[in-house]
Parts: sequence; C-alpha cells; structure tokens
Amino acid sequence: MAVRRPALLTNWRTACENDPGLRSVNRLSWDEFTNKVPFMLNVLQQQLQHQDQEAQVDRLAADHGLLRWRKGYILAELLAEMHYLSQSMLAELRTFWQLYPSTDSPLITLAYEHLFAFVNQINTGSVSQFTDLQRTAAASRVNVLEKALAELQELSQQRSEILRHSSHDLRGGFGAIQGAASLLELVMDSQEERKQMLDMLLRNLTTCRSLVTQLMDLARLEAGQETVHMQPLDAGPLLTSLVASYQPLAAERGLLLKADGPASLPVECDPLQLQRIIQNLVLNALQHTPTGWVSVCWSRENESRWMVSVQDSGQGLSTAALAGSLPHLGVPSPESTAANGRSDAQQAATALSSRSGFAHQGEGVGLSIVKGLCELLLASLEIESRPGVGTLFRIRLSIQGQT
Repeated sequence: MAVRRPALLTNWRTACENDPGLRSVNRLSWDEFTNKVPFMLNVLQQQLQHQDQEAQVDRLAADHGLLRWRKGYILAELLAEMHYLSQSMLAELRTFWQLYPSTDSPLITLAYEHLFAFVNQINTGSVSQFTDLQRTAAASRVNVLEKALAELQELSQQRSEILRHSSHDLRGGFGAIQGAASLLELVMDSQEERKQMLDMLLRNLTTCRSLVTQLMDLARLEAGQETVHMQPLDAGPLLTSLVASYQPLAAERGLLLKADGPASLPVECDPLQLQRIIQNLVLNALQHTPTGWVSVCWSRENESRWMVSVQDSGQGLSTAALAGSLPHLGVPSPESTAANGRSDAQQAATALSSRSGFAHQGEGVGLSIVKGLCELLLASLEIESRPGVGTLFRIRLSIQGQT
C-alpha cells in the first residue's frame, strides 16, 4: 500500500479523466482531486494491520463528499469517481496476488473483506454527506422560489389594483368631460355658466393627460426601457431651481413651499431621473395638501451617502396607496351627466367641480413611478405617513454613484 500509493492514485485519476461523463475532474488540481483519499488509504493500511478506524473513515469520507459538492459535482459524478477508486484498489490487490502467488489464501481473503468494507464505508460517507447537502440545497431553493412567487403574485396584484383604479379615474374624468360638453350644447343662462363648464373641461382634460403620462412612464419602467446616465453634478443648485419652479403653483394653492439644504452638494447622479423623482413627489404633495406647507430638504449624511426628502402637512397617504393600490372613488357616469336633462347635469357638474380634482388621482401610479426610479438609481426609499398629519418621503443615494 505504501509503495504503490502514487501509482494507485494516478491510475484512479486517469480512469476518471478518460470517462467523458466526469467533466468536473479536469477542473481540479491534483491536491483537490486526491483530497482526503490518501488519509483514507492510511486508515485502510491500519485496518489491514487489525487496527479499527471506522469512525475516522466516516469523517474523512464526509469531508470528501463536501469538497465534491463545493466543486460543483453532481451525484452521478461522485458515484462514478468512487467506483473508479474501488476498481483501482481491487486491481492493486489482484496484481499483488499475481506477483506473490504463494501468499496464504486466508490472508488474501481477509484483505478482500477489509477492502470491501472499506469501499462501502467511503462510499456511504461521501454519498450521505453529498445527498444531505443536495437535499438541504433543494429545500432552500424551494423556499426561495416560494418566496419569489409570493412576491410576484403580490406585485401582480398591486399592479392590477393600480391599473384598475387608474382606469376608474380615467372613466370618471372622461365622464366629467362628456357631461360638461353636453351642458355646453344646452342654453346657458349666463356667460359665467359657460365659462364654468369650459374650465371644468380643461381641468379634467389636464387630469386625464397627466394620468395617461404617468401610466406610460410606469410602463417604460416595468419594461426596463429607462436608462441611467450617471455624471458629476451639484445637487444644491438643481434642487433649489426645481423648488423655485413650483413656487407659482404653491402660491396659487395658498401653500408655503420651502427649500432647505446646502447651496452646493457635489454628487454623482443622473440629473434627469433625480429631477423626475422630486417632481413627482413635489407635485403630489402640492396636489394633496389642502393647507399648510411642503418642504424639500437635502443634505450630506456621511462620506458615501446623501439624502433628499419631500415632506408635507397634508392628509397623509392611505393604506391602499402605501400598498401600491388606489382607493375606489365614486364618479358619476357619462350617462348621468349627458342624458338626464339640464338640472341633473348641472348638479353632477357642480359636484364634480367642487372636488379638488380626483382626491387621490394617480397616487398609486405616482408612488410606483418614484419607487421604480429609486430602484433605477440604486437609492433607498423610506415613507412615513400619518393620517391628518402629513407624509415624509426620504431618499438616500450614493455620493459616488453606482452602476
């Protein structure tokens, strides 16, 4: 055993390399291939000298199976490799008997019995460890797949809810437009009534156009058609200018729009996507804050991260919006506004014109767009919202940018 060991191991490797089904062997170095086998052969020598080392063989065989698992073997490769090892050892014993025919038969028989028991031990130890790892990995993959499937189902449900409520908003908007148009065909008592109907037409057309644009943006994000162009930029002037552009809208709604942050904040980011995120959040805040204020803040958190937040004193987000869906809104149908005569149509028009748009129109779509853009920039998005108190959106980004 001691003298013939190098030849035995070489013959074993040659037999494995000549088997086209053992593709993993060629990726292993000599030390990786032999692994624990030389130590197991030491144990066999001790067993032939009547020293019991079964427990040690089990441990060595389990380690051998573990290494083969880590090297990407499949079970069939491990079994074939162990078969070639036992064949090589049998060939050595056969050659010994041919060279020394005078050896007592009982001694050769005992050697065969030791060899059979040894082969059984190393096969059992290696394969048992390998199959345990395989079973554990399979169970882990099942858990991962089940979790991924549940997440996909949840996302699909959220997307369906967003589309359902967005379609509802669009139907309501077009119903209001149709109702106002039918009223224009009637004889109006005054020019003021006609102007009121025209204003409602324009307002609802703007609402519908905004929602369709949001749905198109969301579709591009989901289709992976948006790209990122990271570049050095100064976030301070960009955000200051962006907030300033919405001051007229804030003043029109009687809201205080504040900007708070350093005048200069050099970072790496996609200016277009960053601007889209802040625009969505500021517009949403201005539209859904009846009174009070909207604040945009930015700062450097540490050497690697910076933060921008948009906060308002509005009514807060609904649970449905936070979950990715929109609340169901009752809107008069086109028939009720277009076909029931002047008094009914005027009542419907008055009810619609008294709403500040659709109370949560586009809320779920807008949040989905912001979330998608943050994922595109590898930024984290945190939302804090309390009914009747307001909402805070906090976005953390890398200063150096990430690709």
